[in-house]
Amino acid sequence: GPGSSKHLNPGLQLYRASYEKNLPKMAEALAHGADVNWANSEENKATPLIQAVLGGSLVTCEFLLQNGANVNQRDVQGRGPLHHATVLGHTGQVCLFLKRGANQHATDEEGKDPLSIAVEAANADIVTLLRLARMNEEMRESEGLYGQPGDETYQDIFRDFSQMASNNPEKLNR
Repeated sequence: GPGSSKHLNPGLQLYRASYEKNLPKMAEALAHGADVNWANSEENKATPLIQAVLGGSLVTCEFLLQNGANVNQRDVQGRGPLHHATVLGHTGQVCLFLKRGANQHATDEEGKDPLSIAVEAANADIVTLLRLARMNEEMRESEGLYGQPGDETYQDIFRDFSQMASNNPEKLNR
């Protein structure tokens, strides 16, 4: 029970392993019943997915999302995974979260959305991705008018970014 310090709470184990990019440990924690959306009340209610962002691994983020992690769960400061990835300049992660339906209109405690953070940081790649995602949203809303072509361009650009992220991660970490 809670008294025993020998066995880490599976949620905490998942949380730590996500930061350490330790997939076997993450899988083990999930097998032991860890809540994939466990929030660490001692650390701003950060989640394993947010830890995966801080740890800098795309694979870890993908693994958590495939296991049901909520791409929009926010910490005490109102920052979700997309916010954190933007702050850190992790373009590949930003791309992944947008593809997985991250809400980029969410604002943190300071009233900033990811786009305004990217603009302030002068991170051109992320600014471009976020703007494209917005454009794509607007196109989908007015489907009747343009629908498909915009979608395809967007998918192509995402594909390029994703390939860049997997093939030359250092290019995206500038």
